[in-house]
Amino acid sequence: MIRRTALLSALTLSLLLAACGKDRDETASEDAQAQAEAAAEGEGGSAPADDAPAPPPPRMKYWPVLGPLVAGSYSGSCMRKPDLGKVDATITVGAGGKASSNGLDLDFSEAPKVSLMRVRDDQGAYGTSATFSMRPEKDGFLNVSSLGGGTVSIDREDKGLMCSKVGGTDKLNSQPLHQALASLINGKKQTLGCTDLKNIMVSRDVDVEIDGTVIRIGDASYDMKLAATEMLGFDEAGESMSLSVIMPDQSTAMLMYDGAGTLTHANARNQTEATHACTQKR
Repeated sequence: MIRRTALLSALTLSLLLAACGKDRDETASEDAQAQAEAAAEGEGGSAPADDAPAPPPPRMKYWPVLGPLVAGSYSGSCMRKPDLGKVDATITVGAGGKASSNGLDLDFSEAPKVSLMRVRDDQGAYGTSATFSMRPEKDGFLNVSSLGGGTVSIDREDKGLMCSKVGGTDKLNSQPLHQALASLINGKKQTLGCTDLKNIMVSRDVDVEIDGTVIRIGDASYDMKLAATEMLGFDEAGESMSLSVIMPDQSTAMLMYDGAGTLTHANARNQTEATHACTQKR
């Protein structure tokens, strides 16, 4: 009887241990599943604030300003790429940024690279060129220019048109570039930290502003309406912008802005040397 009781006790103990082991296994499995679900929720759900991606930098919407300058239908003496055969063609640039001709349809409203230049010759006449480039450039290129009697070209890879003696490009000269794009930038006085170019270990605060048509960098001034050359450029589809002037005495000034229109850099030089090297204060 004792032997039988001991056997039953041993069997009962074995069953209890098995049940406990099963409970532990189920508990461990449930814990692992809960941890996996929590990890998955962390990846696909709400990430901690510190891991949130940074917002994209602001971009200037330059096409609504440039569109009226370059939009139009341009016809002239054209050569077709790649065989350079002469053709009668028209290059159309729409107010919304789309340009088309010769089987090409391209949208330059957010072109990564934009450059404009307005130059004055010895007789006081102006010529202006506007260039829009994709990146890489072979993916799309557009140039509208009043220089050289009026030229317009458009291409993508090895296909395109180059037209000369194009009428209607004179409207590019209708106003100074700084005036045309004034709405995009903040010309109010801003303070930058400028390196002393005679002692690069020394920095000083300098006020920079656009006062009417005059760029002021500290005590130096550059009247843009008297500039021999004006240049404007946009990079990364408007994440940055530069405004440069070359004065008749060959002194130069350049201002750089971020996509929000805030001044970030100012540089200047006279005929022989750099005079200002300034950057946004942090």
